[in-house]
Amino acid sequence: MQQDLVSVSVSIPLIDWGVRKGKFNMAQNNLNVVKISSRQNEISIEEEVIMTVNDFNIQEQLIGSAEEALDLAVLAYDQTRQRFIIGKADINSLTLSQNRQQQAQRNYISALQEYWMNYYKIRRLTLFDFATGVSLSDRFDFNGGNIVK
Repeated sequence: MQQDLVSVSVSIPLIDWGVRKGKFNMAQNNLNVVKISSRQNEISIEEEVIMTVNDFNIQEQLIGSAEEALDLAVLAYDQTRQRFIIGKADINSLTLSQNRQQQAQRNYISALQEYWMNYYKIRRLTLFDFATGVSLSDRFDFNGGNIVK
């Protein structure tokens, strides 16, 4: 005399005291927070691109100035060396001239470094290859992490 007993129940809340509406409002607020955060990130990236492009343009002018300063320093060193050889300049003048030339070389290399750093930073921020005119995101396989050729 075994009896099997099966029961099925359905629960329908008549009054949920605003729980459902509260959850809906929280979900909407979370969505708004995500939208605002996303927009702020977008604005931040746009500002960073603008600043980097400005730095890049200024750096291009600085390279020209540094190159001109290097040429003048090389010329001054050569003249001082020639004067030293014929005995019209002392060792201090020659050393000072050589130090100025070396500093001009360091400044020129530093200007070139900043130029290329800004160039590749712009590429990274915009995901665009300016040399080939191709979007870098089109060439990148996001699943495998490889560049598609």
